[in-house]
Amino acid sequence: MKSILFFCACCSLLPTKSSPQALPHQADSIQVSPAFNFVTLAGEQISSTDLKGKVIVLDFWSTDCNPCRKSMPQMEDFYRRFKNNPRVAVYLVNSGWETIEKARSFASSKRSGFLFFSWGSTYDLPFAYDNGSTTLTAFGLDSNPSTVIIDAQFRIRVKHSGYIEKFNDFLTAHVEQYLTEH
Repeated sequence: MKSILFFCACCSLLPTKSSPQALPHQADSIQVSPAFNFVTLAGEQISSTDLKGKVIVLDFWSTDCNPCRKSMPQMEDFYRRFKNNPRVAVYLVNSGWETIEKARSFASSKRSGFLFFSWGSTYDLPFAYDNGSTTLTAFGLDSNPSTVIIDAQFRIRVKHSGYIEKFNDFLTAHVEQYLTEH
């Protein structure tokens, strides 16, 4: 009996995949996005005021987060689909729990499709850095991966922490929906 209880207790500690939910957007539950800013790994300052009127996708990550790394190939597919759309802004924001140099090193490294080897192509993603984790904190988040989607009216429509199995499909569906609402 003790073995069964120990097994059940251990299983409850295993990571689980959660189903992300869009936030309701009825008039009484609209949550306006907080102001935020961060810097791209190329050194460009990004401010929320620069992005108003766009559908904004912020994906928070860190180099030691395996679920973050696992979702990056899907994020890259999503980004390629929308990178030339002037009504969409996408940023993979390092949560700032490590140095910007470490984030730059990761973003510029070669990678394989499995993310375990040092060969392959480099990422074509808009990486950024959240100095002091101020943006992550402004959204009330404290873990990686975390994703926020803000509509063109600057309302938070999705706020999710945790790995999303079909990340590209999830992001695409939400962004396409919010683009048609404007």
